[in-house]
Amino acid sequence: MKFLKLLPITLGTASLVAGASDFCSNARHSGESVKVTSNKVGNIKGIGYELWADSGNNSATFYEDGSFSCSFSRAKDYLCRSGLSFDSTKTHDQIGHIYADFKLVKQNIQNVDYSYVGIYGWTRNPLVEFYVVDNWLSQWRPGDWVGNKKHGDFVIDGATYTVYENTRYGPSIDGDTNFKQFFSIRQQARDCGTIDITAHFQQWEKLGMKLGKMHEAKVLGEAGSNGQGTSGTADFPYAKVYIGNGNGSNTPTTTKSGNNSQQTNSSSNSSSTLLRDHANGFRIGAAANTMYFNNQSYINALKSFNYMVAENGCKLSGIQQQKGVYNFNDCDNHLKKAQELGMDFRGHCLIWHAYQPSWFENADANTLKNAIVDHITKTLQHYEGKIDTWDVVNEAIDDSSNGNGWKMRNSFLYQKVPNFIDLAFQTARKVSPNTKLFYNDYNTEGIYGKSESVYQFVKDLVSRNIPIDGVGIQYHVSVQSQPQYNKINDLISRYCKLGLEVHITELDVKCDNQCYSGNVEQQQATVFTNALKACLSNSCCTGYLVWGVGDNNSWLGSDKKGLLFDGNYRPKSQYTAVLNMLKELAPKPATPTTTQKSQPTNSQNTCSSKIIAQGYKCCSSGCEVVYTDDDGTWGVENDEWCGCNGNAPSTCKGAQGYPCCKSNKTVYYTDDDGDWSVENDDWCLIA
Repeated sequence: MKFLKLLPITLGTASLVAGASDFCSNARHSGESVKVTSNKVGNIKGIGYELWADSGNNSATFYEDGSFSCSFSRAKDYLCRSGLSFDSTKTHDQIGHIYADFKLVKQNIQNVDYSYVGIYGWTRNPLVEFYVVDNWLSQWRPGDWVGNKKHGDFVIDGATYTVYENTRYGPSIDGDTNFKQFFSIRQQARDCGTIDITAHFQQWEKLGMKLGKMHEAKVLGEAGSNGQGTSGTADFPYAKVYIGNGNGSNTPTTTKSGNNSQQTNSSSNSSSTLLRDHANGFRIGAAANTMYFNNQSYINALKSFNYMVAENGCKLSGIQQQKGVYNFNDCDNHLKKAQELGMDFRGHCLIWHAYQPSWFENADANTLKNAIVDHITKTLQHYEGKIDTWDVVNEAIDDSSNGNGWKMRNSFLYQKVPNFIDLAFQTARKVSPNTKLFYNDYNTEGIYGKSESVYQFVKDLVSRNIPIDGVGIQYHVSVQSQPQYNKINDLISRYCKLGLEVHITELDVKCDNQCYSGNVEQQQATVFTNALKACLSNSCCTGYLVWGVGDNNSWLGSDKKGLLFDGNYRPKSQYTAVLNMLKELAPKPATPTTTQKSQPTNSQNTCSSKIIAQGYKCCSSGCEVVYTDDDGTWGVENDEWCGCNGNAPSTCKGAQGYPCCKSNKTVYYTDDDGDWSVENDDWCLIA
């Protein structure tokens, strides 16, 4: 666990929240430019660039500020890039912390079958081609075909990326030869933002994916077609790759301490009062509403979070008021704002019984069944690769359920299509196999019998192989009616053992008849922090969202004082309590491989000469082997790779950041990675 000194928050926090970089809204090309119409590698005022295509009528314009614009027509494979070039004599650690800012504008994109937008580069010794993919010009997110080894999903720089490794023979910066390819592919595409390139390098190296001496790191636009060729324009009105200090006060700076680079950031250090800066990849968020997006105080408060859900804009009633007429504008605008603020986005909700348009509620059984399938299909297709988690069904269990089985809510959905829940989840999985599918409900926090009934209902879905990935516990509670910590902690733990994720999805805490009590905020803070502590204490609980930003926006009414910010968007003491809990308990980024004790090295601390030849040192005695390749056995000391004169790890290395089980062999869950059990309240892989 990460324990940091707790720092008080001031009432002025909201006005101090760091904003999304100005380049996302004000970007434009500037300075001297050069237009290239054939394959070329060049340089303009110290900025390296390249245009390459195998066919078609193509061009690119590169500007001295690093921005560029790529135009392609009937190209089978096309790329253009701009950024920093290096001389292949220094590793990224020796160069310093590398970042990139970018903004992408897509124009008339057609017939793109595969695409990468983000960061591209090479290293030598070893020869590695690398990609950090934050967007794509194709309809679909790049998939498992990019690499012959999938390492899994990892939170890197606050967002979830899938990491791949590939070995291939082909053209490279050193001619046709064998080389490695490394990929980080963002789960949710974004058109604008800052990429912490070094954070990806560090994650890859934890996985044993070794980089060499830097040759280049550039902002990339690449598109390809398996047919007649692709066409369109990918415009980058802002693109900058830089070391340490970059765009304004929100840009990190790098200082040196010995041989180790240390990153500092005005909005991400230990004194920051933003929740997101202490979440370490944990998703902490709020429900938002576009009607308040023109209020800067609201936006400043919203920036405290790293996760957003639309209060109403992504529901069926917000998308399809008329049968067959899909209007995604409001949901799109929520998603766009989340991307501008560097937030992940949660989909809520596909199917619900309440507040539905009359055509949907009054449809006959067959029409309703088809409408369920059609709405789920079109909505998930529209947001494929953009929203990675959806509440598929909302509030389907009746409030009278007492823990002895469950009773379905007698809604029009259940009356006309009794199997609508199975149908909804099965349709969603078929349409979008990589989207995480959740069931979401209230009174499920461990207070009422309904909590046990919903658990039994979800367990039944799992046992019948209905494709469900997670459970949303809404958590609308009060100071007088709140779950005991041990109850909610146990409940989340039981969902973990079903192999499911858990999100606390709609948290607010009414003050009830204590609203004018002198310690009401302290009482409310205890409810907020108990929920967060229970979530952080269970590895499967990956999201925590409050249902609104400021009290005056709450569905409860401002007099119930149920949220973390007051009616003027000033953080309350409840916010401080949540901030301090994050500082204390938020998880460290996952370490994706387990380590096994090796035999001590000899007194001379010798290790493989191949490792020494690459510029690495031998580890001290008693090192732990974390990776083995043809060069030898590798350990880590002082955050640096070193050569280990020890035994190789055992065959079980864990998976997806989880360790191997030490003693427990009880199988709770089985997937492609193997058999899973639980030790120390965390998943482990059975060897």
